[in-house]
Amino acid sequence: MDCRLQGVIVARHGEGTHNTGGFYSSDPDHPNYIESRLTELGREQALNLASQLKQSGIRGAEICRVVVSPLPRTIETAHIVLSALGVPEINMELDERVIESKVGDREGQQYKSYNDRDFWFPENPEKFGGETNTQIQDRMLEAYNQILTEDCQSEGYVMVFSHGAPIYLLIEALLGMGIKLSTAGYKRLPCHFRL
Repeated sequence: MDCRLQGVIVARHGEGTHNTGGFYSSDPDHPNYIESRLTELGREQALNLASQLKQSGIRGAEICRVVVSPLPRTIETAHIVLSALGVPEINMELDERVIESKVGDREGQQYKSYNDRDFWFPENPEKFGGETNTQIQDRMLEAYNQILTEDCQSEGYVMVFSHGAPIYLLIEALLGMGIKLSTAGYKRLPCHFRL
């Protein structure tokens, strides 16, 4: 299929209160969920992300679709970036598939309460009701492939606002090696399908 889409841009949310507080905040349906919103620095980072996109030559008129995780910190980040770029918010849609990694019984708990080598990727997450890396990667790839299918003939960019570990796993699937984006960091991804 000949694809005219210029690219998919994945962006991580700005710094949230869960980052500064060191707690898991991934599943609003869990009874231990603690809402995380952007900090003042997180809002500044979102504005800086918009500036970086402009400096890289991306104009708001070129962003044809915006896919956003339904958590407050990603929605806030998307609103700030879209406003700064002049992208109509009608282009924004929430998608559960790009949400934060579900952590099951760890929801609302402090990262430091556990002895993980990397709290983004705890070992054996199924033991505490969390998602495995494969499950996260599969849902991110499903969303990504759907974007390519539905927006292939668009001549602009699709932006996806998500979270650190899910973005890492998507990039790993597409490029062979994951990247840990900083808060409000972004990466342009290729327009090819990956099963």
